[in-house]
Amino acid sequence: MGAAAVKAWTEDATEQIATAEVLNAAGTSTGERLALIICDNAIEFMMIAFTEVEKLLVHKAIKPKDWSETKGNFHKLLSFTVSQEPKLGPHSSDIQSFHNTRNDLYHVGKPLSVKAEHVNKYLSIAKSAVQILLGESLSKEDWEKKVAVLNQAISGHVGKKIKATVTVEVKDGVVQVVTSTVLAHKETLCVVIDAFNSKMGAPPTLESLQKSLMLSGAGYLSGANLSKRIYDARRIGLIQKGDLILTPKGRKLVAQKIVDLN
Repeated sequence: MGAAAVKAWTEDATEQIATAEVLNAAGTSTGERLALIICDNAIEFMMIAFTEVEKLLVHKAIKPKDWSETKGNFHKLLSFTVSQEPKLGPHSSDIQSFHNTRNDLYHVGKPLSVKAEHVNKYLSIAKSAVQILLGESLSKEDWEKKVAVLNQAISGHVGKKIKATVTVEVKDGVVQVVTSTVLAHKETLCVVIDAFNSKMGAPPTLESLQKSLMLSGAGYLSGANLSKRIYDARRIGLIQKGDLILTPKGRKLVAQKIVDLN
C-alpha cells in the first residue's frame, strides 16, 4: 500500500473486506453467511464514500435531497455510482444479485446457505471496487497481510488461536495444500512437508517439495530461498537433518496451526 497514509474510509472498507475473508475461511455455514453480509455492506459503504468524500459529488452531480433518497435505495445507489464511475459497470449485475441474496439472508431470514466459493466471488468484486471507487491499489500480498493481521487480532482478543482448515490433494506425484488462512513461511513449509509425508508415505525430495509449494500457492519458496528456509527450519529444530521430515517440534507447530490434514 506504499508509504502514503491510507484514507480513513478506505481503511474502513478494506477492514470490512478482510473481516469477511476471515469469516468465510472459517469453514462454517454461519461464517459464510456473515461474510457475504459484511462484504455487501463494504460495497454499499464504498459507493456512499465514493460520492460523499472521495469525489465530493453531492451538490456537484446530485442535489442533497436527491442524494438522501438515492443512498437509501441500493438499486438507485448502484445505478448512480455506475453513472459516475463506468468502470464499476461490468460488476453491477453481480453486485445487485449478491445484494438480493444478502437481503434474503439478513432482512427476510430465509433458511438459505451460501458457499465459500460464492462469497469469494463477491470478495473479489469488493477488492476490485476498492481500486475503482477509492483509488487504492492493493496487491495479493497486501490483502494477505491484512487478513493475517486481522486474524491475529481477533484470536488475541478472544483468547483462542484460530486454526486453519486444510485440504490436501495429490497431483502428478506431489501434493497441493489449500489452507483457509495465511501462514508464515516456516508454517507453510512444515504444513506442506507434513502433508507430503502423510499422503505419499515418504519424504519429498527438494524438487518434489518445490513443486508442491508451487501448487500450494507458495511459489516464492523456491530455489535459493527454499534452501535457506529449510536451513532456518532445521536450525530451530522443525525439520530433521537429512530427509525432509518434521521433528516432534515441527509436528507440534503444524498441529497448533491447522485443524486437520485430509
